[in-house]
Amino acid sequence: MIWQNLQSGISQVLAHKRMIVVFFLANLFFGFLIILPLRAMLKNFIGDSTLGAALGGNLDMDFLFDFFQHNDQAMPTLWAMIFLVPLVNWLFTLFLSGGALSIFAAGEGYTPASFWGNAAKYFGRFLRLALWSLPALALLFCLQFLASGFERVIFGKGPYQNIVYWNGWIKVGLRAIGFLLFGMILDYARIYTVRTDERRMLNALKQGIKFVWGNFLQTFGLALLLLAIGVVALLIYNPLANSLSAPNALIVFMLFAVQQIYMIFRMIIRLTTYSSQLHLYRELAASPVTMPATEALDISGLTPATE
Repeated sequence: MIWQNLQSGISQVLAHKRMIVVFFLANLFFGFLIILPLRAMLKNFIGDSTLGAALGGNLDMDFLFDFFQHNDQAMPTLWAMIFLVPLVNWLFTLFLSGGALSIFAAGEGYTPASFWGNAAKYFGRFLRLALWSLPALALLFCLQFLASGFERVIFGKGPYQNIVYWNGWIKVGLRAIGFLLFGMILDYARIYTVRTDERRMLNALKQGIKFVWGNFLQTFGLALLLLAIGVVALLIYNPLANSLSAPNALIVFMLFAVQQIYMIFRMIIRLTTYSSQLHLYRELAASPVTMPATEALDISGLTPATE
């Protein structure tokens, strides 16, 4: 079932290539919001010095410390870019997800009016849903403290160093599982909202939790498979990108091309997540889809054949 939903999701995404372009351009725009100010700061710092050629290779920590030491305004600007730009990017991605889920749920082709109209329609609801889900995020984040509790109960206050080391990795794993579960709950709550046109986001959150809990093996298996695909892509991309670090125009162009291919792949995975989860929801959910008012009127006008 999981593989079938993944294949169906990929097929549906590839049939909506313009949505891939929309998500990619949005990601590229926010990437430029970080790169351009950083480039300007580096330009002002090194000027026309040949030191700039060294930036084409591996990261020079001496240069990095010197850059921050002699640029009082660098850290405030970087902190603003690190926190503000990703936050705005996340909000815009949340906005776009409403349009993408609506297109996938309707089974129709991409049209700008439908995509952007539904993106605007559901953005307020999705934002309220994200705020309602913060307690769930806090609770799932606390999963990692279970490892600390077990360590304290079994090994006492002074465990061996190897126990502390491996327990640290267990905490990392539990933290990752917590974030993954939170993403699953939020995704299926949004799917429920789009399919039923739900306006009460607390109820949508409850339905998302109920669906994930009631179909845990399928939902977690699909999320884990998509995560594994992303990790494998990253493991392929990183060595390749590191091998293309040199102060050479052709190498820089090749690195840029590889980066954009990787980002396009990431956008495909993101859209595949929406689409494959929607396919899985259709197969497993018992909740009926809310029909348009015109269809409801037609049905209400019918009389039964037999009493």
